[in-house]
Amino acid sequence: MATSETNESITSRTRSKSTTSAKLWNQLNDVLEYAPKFQNKDRPGVEEKTIQHIESKLGIILPDEIRDVIKIHDGRDHIFCGLNYRLATTDLLPIAKWRPYENDSQGYADLLFECLAKKNDHLVDKNLRNDAQNHLAAYIDGIKNAEQQSKSNKKITKYEMNKDETFHALPCELLIIGEGMDDYGEQYLLSIRSGRIYLGLQTRPEWILIGTFADWIKIGIESAKHEKEDIQKSHDESEI
Repeated sequence: MATSETNESITSRTRSKSTTSAKLWNQLNDVLEYAPKFQNKDRPGVEEKTIQHIESKLGIILPDEIRDVIKIHDGRDHIFCGLNYRLATTDLLPIAKWRPYENDSQGYADLLFECLAKKNDHLVDKNLRNDAQNHLAAYIDGIKNAEQQSKSNKKITKYEMNKDETFHALPCELLIIGEGMDDYGEQYLLSIRSGRIYLGLQTRPEWILIGTFADWIKIGIESAKHEKEDIQKSHDESEI
């Protein structure tokens, strides 16, 4: 099938007021023509009822931009040990595998909130302080309570986030929607509050701002252009 015909099939998957999301996917697919396994032209989108089910399950409302995006492409399973090209067509996970970062991040959330509480802004994008504000407040309160117990009992009481029921009872603020390189503990985090997307390189550790989904696509396009040789090699070696 010709590229124009295939890309038109993606555009036809959405009949929302804007076809911006479809155009963005098409732009990335076009520049990845040399690596068809890393395109998403033949992958289905998510039905509205599925989105509503996930929202109800997690107690969240997804930003409109992301709803439009996944109605065209539902992501894919994590590829081997992950890729480091920042391609949304390879790194976005299926919605069924999206999960609250605060409760299911393989221990990385502890690092993030420790950095936020200590105001280590050189490791954490400044916007995360607002986008994770409720969990950050609960985390800080938990530390203060542990310190008070230590003084009252004259025995050190260490704060443990995994045992903080107040913290974990809060609605999700950061949602894991994608994964990159396992070696760097890369996870893409969606802010439910603002719609911003972050990339956690968590074995460093560092959390950087990607921006909107459109920004993610732009990063992928630049990577596809400037890292063509490496991407081609990874593509040829993959068995997906």
